[in-house]
Amino acid sequence: MHLALPKPIRHLWLPLVVLIPFVAAIWFRPLLPIDETRYISVAWEMFLRRDWLQPLTMNFEPYHHKLPLLFWLINASWAVFGVTRWAATLPVVLSSLASVYLTIALGRLLFSDFDRQADRTAMVMVASVPFLVYSTLIYFDLTLTVFVLLSLIGIVLYARKRDWRSVLLIGLSLGFGVLARGPVAFLHILFPIALAPLWADDLRRPGRWYLGILAALAIAGLIVLCWLVPVLMQADGKFTHSLLWDQTVGRATGTLNAHVRPFYFYLPLLPVMMIPWVFFPSFWKGAAALRQGWLKEEGTRFLFFWAAPTFLSFSLIGEKQPHYLMPLVPAVVLAVVLCLKNVPNRRLVLNMAVMVAAIVVGQAIASATFLKRYDLEPTAAYMRANRDRDWAFVANYHAEFGFLSRLEKPVDDVPPQRLAQWFASHPEGRAIVVGRNADDFSGYQLVMDSPYRGKRMGVLAARPLAVPSKAQPCHDNGSDAQTPACDKVASSD
Repeated sequence: MHLALPKPIRHLWLPLVVLIPFVAAIWFRPLLPIDETRYISVAWEMFLRRDWLQPLTMNFEPYHHKLPLLFWLINASWAVFGVTRWAATLPVVLSSLASVYLTIALGRLLFSDFDRQADRTAMVMVASVPFLVYSTLIYFDLTLTVFVLLSLIGIVLYARKRDWRSVLLIGLSLGFGVLARGPVAFLHILFPIALAPLWADDLRRPGRWYLGILAALAIAGLIVLCWLVPVLMQADGKFTHSLLWDQTVGRATGTLNAHVRPFYFYLPLLPVMMIPWVFFPSFWKGAAALRQGWLKEEGTRFLFFWAAPTFLSFSLIGEKQPHYLMPLVPAVVLAVVLCLKNVPNRRLVLNMAVMVAAIVVGQAIASATFLKRYDLEPTAAYMRANRDRDWAFVANYHAEFGFLSRLEKPVDDVPPQRLAQWFASHPEGRAIVVGRNADDFSGYQLVMDSPYRGKRMGVLAARPLAVPSKAQPCHDNGSDAQTPACDKVASSD
């Protein structure tokens, strides 16, 4: 069922709606530390090197935690539009838009009468909480979602007709999915492949089916090797071990001790993935009807044998983050659309409008309130104006300022007990310290400070304070005068 719109607008409404959260994010929301600032800084260092096949770096040191595809896309966007924050976010926004279209394409493949549900699918997906939250964050998961959906489309096509083009589609999509997010891409398509005899209506010649899948895996492996081989030839043994072992087995088992969560962590997120539709009585009526006949239709069997075992597998993996489930959102969206068949279009339009407006208004309010605590721009601006100085960060630096300050040399990561020694070697340098009170800045000149995640982020200089003996935070008193402890740099609240 298409929206009753003029033809040109009917094709443009979805990109225009997706554009709204994008503009709101750029206008109201800072780059969020530490993830967004880190990833965009890794892309910035790739931009400085002008070489996409060298090992990734963070703070100009080898960075083996992520794969390169998103950084390539950001650099491609920068090559066209210039080095800006909005251009870095554009690949994620385009991935989110592509994921909507691909979800519709998958729905058309799975359900014979799905043409009537195309616009409704778009409305349900755009209005979903995961989409609105992650469609403008510089994360890897929506890029992965695009290639998971392409792989699944290839799997359905190949199950129905043994065509080498479907094998090629699976292999290419899976290869780029691995380059987007790592070997976890295999997990997202494992069960639709392995359980094909359970969901496919007529899986003829199963031997040829699995042989074709092996060929697709070989194609995916070749794509990954085109990046991996030149990178490993330039890397040392430690980088190789960390990339190939720690970031796969270590993350799956939780031995890296990063984001390790209990088994049930994802369970409360299931209803969140279906907001606001879970509040519709008609949704629950549709769900009851769908549950009664789901075994009879190939499409619903596919959704079940794709989503349920994949969700269970992610629950068994040690590391868990909400955005790891983004490639499963299309499965939830398609199931929700089937449950909302009797809901009129105007109600879906209204709910989409309310959800999009809520994310815009929410970011506008947040920008004037708690998001100020996450805005690194005041410190980054000072750092940018003093890039020629030596800089230290106390401590555990994650390249928060690489892109924001357009740095072209590393920041020293210094533990608190060695800060005095660092200043002795870099008397004209500056150090960034995050503290709760003036005692954390004592013994140094507090050049400027700004709020940061419930604390204060201060820029310190080596020159000892005259009075008072302990540093006091800089405060703007409404005039050009600053406290004696401050250089002529206004603080930001």
